[in-house]
Amino acid sequence: MARLRTTAQPSGHTVLVVDDDDALRSTLCRLLEVDGHEVLSAASGEQAIELCRGRDVHIMLLDYFMPGMTGEDVVKAVRTFDPKVQIVLQTGYASEKPPRQMLRELDIQGYHDKSEGPDKLLVWVDAALKTYRHVRALHASRSGLEYILKATPELHRLQPLDDLLLGILLQIQGLLGFTSAVLAVLTPGHEALAISGAVLTAERQEFTLRIGTGRFGHTDWALLTPEEQALIRSAVESGQAHLGPKVILPLKAGERTLGVVMVDNPAQSSGDLHLLEIFAAQAAVAVENARLYSLATVDDLTGLMNKRAWVARLQETVQLAARHAFSTSVLVLDLDHFKAINDTYGHLAGDHVLAALGICVQQQLRRSDVAGRYGGEELVVLLPHTPAAGALIIAERLRAAIEQLRLHWNGQEITVTVSIGIASLPHQFVQVPEDLVIDIFARADEALYEAKRQGRNRVVQHVATGSGALQDQRTLLC
Repeated sequence: MARLRTTAQPSGHTVLVVDDDDALRSTLCRLLEVDGHEVLSAASGEQAIELCRGRDVHIMLLDYFMPGMTGEDVVKAVRTFDPKVQIVLQTGYASEKPPRQMLRELDIQGYHDKSEGPDKLLVWVDAALKTYRHVRALHASRSGLEYILKATPELHRLQPLDDLLLGILLQIQGLLGFTSAVLAVLTPGHEALAISGAVLTAERQEFTLRIGTGRFGHTDWALLTPEEQALIRSAVESGQAHLGPKVILPLKAGERTLGVVMVDNPAQSSGDLHLLEIFAAQAAVAVENARLYSLATVDDLTGLMNKRAWVARLQETVQLAARHAFSTSVLVLDLDHFKAINDTYGHLAGDHVLAALGICVQQQLRRSDVAGRYGGEELVVLLPHTPAAGALIIAERLRAAIEQLRLHWNGQEITVTVSIGIASLPHQFVQVPEDLVIDIFARADEALYEAKRQGRNRVVQHVATGSGALQDQRTLLC
């Protein structure tokens, strides 16, 4: 058994020649090399089966009569594990079964009489390879549709936009089987989203790559090749998909292009562009929904949840805590001397501080924690499944991280500190959930003001003294 090299332009197909006649097998292999096929050879049925198990064979030219296993035996064995390889049986004996009977009884795609010469055999090869391409395309389409059906619910699950965009990259890589991808998202006007991939500002046509996978994981727009930059720009302008060394998929919601996915395609897999466009359309809808949800629930300045969305999450979490008896904690944070910052440096500087504060808070929290902007310079954090001791650790970590921030505005350094109040629900309680929502927030707020009274830049934890504590402060959640 030997592998024969080809020097012709590669066809992308692998052909296995199986014949016990060494001279005939060698001649046939050289003939196939001229057409640019990768050629494998085997002198017996057992060797052929072993090669088929270990290699992706597209077509097998199989001698019918060989010592040991016959061609018919080999066909039956191969079909138990490979339904796609195209098999052309070759015969040189009149005593074998008639061709029509063989084609009817066996899962083969051709039956060649060796006496008809090599030209006729090459016709069978071309026909079999054409069939193989159709079978592969149908299989890829079916697998791709199944993949899309499974992936679509995950795309439309309510989730942060960052997570969704990274998920789109990974799902498209799953469809194509490659490891490097980047997502460029087009943002309307001057509006900038904290997203994965590249952001295009419509006026200046500049991109910033913020995240990708594989070789795009740590790069920026300037490091892309001019060809890659041109492909992304062209896709934004035309809205057309492109399949080649790079797969380019615009994400379109109606007539508007939201972004472009670029995936490395080193083997230039033909893929099913229509299936990829179907997936891209689903992804675009998910991105648009996530963007609209973000506009309705996220505070523009800090990037945290807005008050309405955070209170809704608090109410939902407290109800679950009451039903399943798990601890929950709430932090209320207030910037110390924030008015002095505005008065000294201006309100734009104050906005800069609040934006930096939002980023810092997010970086210190767990994925399950929910941070929000309650109003002005006051932030809130919901800590599900967190008892008082754990909340104290997280609050102190937040306080220390904010104290270490060094912000700059117009050449001047700004340092900030926060005061934090904590309140927790115990494992067991007798109040109804509606009262618990009021109670836990009111107690955290009271602890915050105690931290202010004690000198600021500190954490104070409220200890519940009774089921009716601070019930008169319901207006806090209005």
